[in-house]
Amino acid sequence: MGLQNDWVMQQIEMITRFVTQIVFHKNDSQSEFWYEIENTDMLSEIDKLHLELTRLIKEGRICEAEDMLFDHMVFDDKYVELATDFYKRLNTMSNEELEQYNFSRDEVYDGYIDILTQLGIPVEQFRT
Repeated sequence: MGLQNDWVMQQIEMITRFVTQIVFHKNDSQSEFWYEIENTDMLSEIDKLHLELTRLIKEGRICEAEDMLFDHMVFDDKYVELATDFYKRLNTMSNEELEQYNFSRDEVYDGYIDILTQLGIPVEQFRT
């Protein structure tokens, strides 16, 4: 099981690099969502969603956060970047943390592939 989880984790990392570099022409380190928002006065809807998703993840409410991510889907680059950040954050969690919150590494992988597919990002080559 450990080797399978390591493989899935590597696949998720590879997909996030693919999306960041190919779709956005950025390095992994240039992701705009890897910061904490302090000034909430003039936030966009995507930024507000980011704050809520981050809060839910910190509270261990991952299933609820993923549902919210899918429920608020919009077809624009900022949303794709948000979804990528969301699954990157989940992928950095240990298998034990994910299991504690009733989530699995496979669900991280499947959710990310599903959302990218719905957004029209060609990820068929990553399907298992």
